[in-house]
Amino acid sequence: MTVDRFANILLTGPCNQRCPHCIGRTLAARVLPDNLDRFPLLNLEPFLDLLVHEGIREISLTGTNTDPQLYPHEAALLDRLRDRLPGVRVSLHTNGRLVLTKIDIFNRYDRATVSIPSFRPETIRRMTGCNGGPDLAAILRRAVIPIKISTLVTPDNRREISEIISRCQELAVRRLVLRRLYGETQPEDFFPGCAPVRLFAGNPVYDVDGLEVTVWDFARSTLRCLNLFSDGTISREYRLAG
Repeated sequence: MTVDRFANILLTGPCNQRCPHCIGRTLAARVLPDNLDRFPLLNLEPFLDLLVHEGIREISLTGTNTDPQLYPHEAALLDRLRDRLPGVRVSLHTNGRLVLTKIDIFNRYDRATVSIPSFRPETIRRMTGCNGGPDLAAILRRAVIPIKISTLVTPDNRREISEIISRCQELAVRRLVLRRLYGETQPEDFFPGCAPVRLFAGNPVYDVDGLEVTVWDFARSTLRCLNLFSDGTISREYRLAG
C-alpha cells in the first residue's frame, strides 16, 4: 500500500554544484522552469490548501536541479508555510554549502537532511564538480535542529561506505540514508549477514553501532509525496514524463 505522508516544494534554477547524477537530469523539461526569482511560487496557495485538506504533516523544501538555500525568498517562504500550516513539520534537503552562511534561516526548520557524497576530496570533486564539501562538523556544532545525512551511492563512492559510516559515527550523527541511484537494478547488500531492525516505507533500516542507516531504493518505496513543481504542476508523481 502506498502512503502519502509528506509533501515537497521543488525549486529549480542554477546550482552551486555540478553533480553528474543530479535527479533534475531525469525530469521532464516542462516542469523545470527556473523559479528561484519567484515569490510566491506558482500555485503555492492551492498546493497548501490541498495539504490542509489531506492532513499532510510534513513538507520539505528541496531542489530538482538546484539547492533550496539558493532561493532568495527562503525566509519569506518559511514564514508563509508557518502561517498556513501551523503544526506541520517543515524540513530542508540541502547540499549544505550555504548552511553556515544562512545558519539563522537553517535553524528555523524543524529538521534537515544534508547530502554528503564522501569525505574524500577527489571523490567529492567527481560527484559534485566542486573542490571540497560543506564543513559537516561545523554545521553539526551550530545546528539546533536534528540533521540526517544522505549519501547517494554511485560507482565513485561505493567502496567508501564503511568510511562514511565511521565518520558519521565519529561526528555523533544519528541517522544516515544510503540512496541507490534511480533505475539501479543490481542487488546491493551493504550489510551482509545483518538483518534490518525494521522497514520504513518498504526500505530496510539497520542499527550500525547506534547509527540508524536506511538503504533507500525508490523503486521499492511505498512512500508517495505530493509535489509542487516549479511550473506550478501539483502531482503525486515525481519523475513526470515529457
